[in-house]
Amino acid sequence: MSQFSGDSEGHDALLKKLYPVIEVTVLIRPRLLLLASMAEGHTLMGILYHTRKDAFQSRLRFRSTAYPDFSRRTRWRKCADAQSFATWTQEVVKRFAELAVNLGAMSTLRLEFPPQASDDEIFQLLFASPLLTLLS
Repeated sequence: MSQFSGDSEGHDALLKKLYPVIEVTVLIRPRLLLLASMAEGHTLMGILYHTRKDAFQSRLRFRSTAYPDFSRRTRWRKCADAQSFATWTQEVVKRFAELAVNLGAMSTLRLEFPPQASDDEIFQLLFASPLLTLLS
């Protein structure tokens, strides 16, 4: 169990570091987080699920000491079934891997969140991973 479990202040601080790539709200739930760590910064990619729209969105954030911060979001998209979601997710991961190579990533991280994960389970996965070390 993490030292931050049940720590709203710790949760808020982590979410601030991950925004806009990851949100943990009633309506928006994370499904995947990818991180590429470079000497001069990091790049994050997330896949989020909107519970009311029954749709998915990918979000990218690039932070570097050498360049201005950059972020982008796709439109919310519906996936007809589990296979179409898996195919789309594979494409997102593939494009992120290509970007990481082009940016000279020194390390990468992939975190997957179960579809029905509670807030506590999401934060346990985040805090148990090397994410905080890689973001430093």
